[in-house]
Order: sequence, then structure tokens, then C-alpha cells
Amino acid sequence: MRDPNRIKRILTLLQQIWEHQSDVRFNQLISNLQSLYSQENNSYGRREVYTKNYIDLEKTSYLDFFNLEDDKWEEFLTSYWSSIEQELKLRKEKIDEDQIDEVIRLFSEAGIENELITNLFKENLKAFFVQESRWLTVEAIVNLVRNFSQSERKELFEKVKRYI
Repeated sequence: MRDPNRIKRILTLLQQIWEHQSDVRFNQLISNLQSLYSQENNSYGRREVYTKNYIDLEKTSYLDFFNLEDDKWEEFLTSYWSSIEQELKLRKEKIDEDQIDEVIRLFSEAGIENELITNLFKENLKAFFVQESRWLTVEAIVNLVRNFSQSERKELFEKVKRYI
């Protein structure tokens, strides 16, 4: 009998991974993860087939994960999530307090009251930098905020305030 606790563990891993990639559709996430698993495991599950296109046969392939045991999938997801956590940790270490202070100064210039800049807000701002630095460097994000209008800075402030 399979361990019923595996269900919650696997779903928790999928939730963490999906929340990290929240713009991805669920089935897209699963497809991407299966493809990555296959690439890392000697093309596991890859099935080659021929399809008929009028009179020609075209070779194509698909992934079949029907027989993959849950413990192997869980091990893969755990490793994948660990790599994401490591990447997030490295990105967080690259955030300089001077960059945080500069963005806060830019918010103040836009008319945001200093009392609204709490420690929780600063943590939200760091989390925002960690997430967004997947696409841009922290320096580039700070540059963007420098070039924002006052209303854009206020809009970003509201977004960061609700971030976590």
C-alpha cells in the first residue's frame, strides 16, 4: 500500500513551485516539469510515434508518465524546489540596503508618508526585489523606479505594501 501522506507532500511541493511561477497555467507547469524530469532521467517517458499527414508519415513524440512511481516524482520535485530556494537565496543576498533605502527615498519624494514605511513594508520590498530580479537586476529595478512618475511610484508602493 502506498503512503497516503505522499499526497499532501507532493501537492505542497507543486503549490510552492506553482506559486513561484504563478503566470504559468497548471497544465503548462505539469508539462514543463515532466519534460524537465525526462531530460534529467535518460528521456524517461518519451514515446516516439508516427502520425500520418496526408500520405507522409511524420515522427513525433509525447511524454507518458503513467508508470512513474510517486516517490521518484516527489524526489524530483523536492530537488527542483531546493534549486529554486537556492536561487532565491542568492538573489536575496544581492540586494543591498542602499538600494532599499533609495527606493524608499523615491517613494517619499512621491509623497508617501514616512510612517507608512514600516519594517513589514521593507520586508515586502525585499521580497518584491527577489521575485522581480528573476527578470531584471536589482539595479535595473531601482533605475525603473527612478524614472517613474510620482503616480507610478505611488502605484508601486501600493503593490509592494500588499506584496506578501
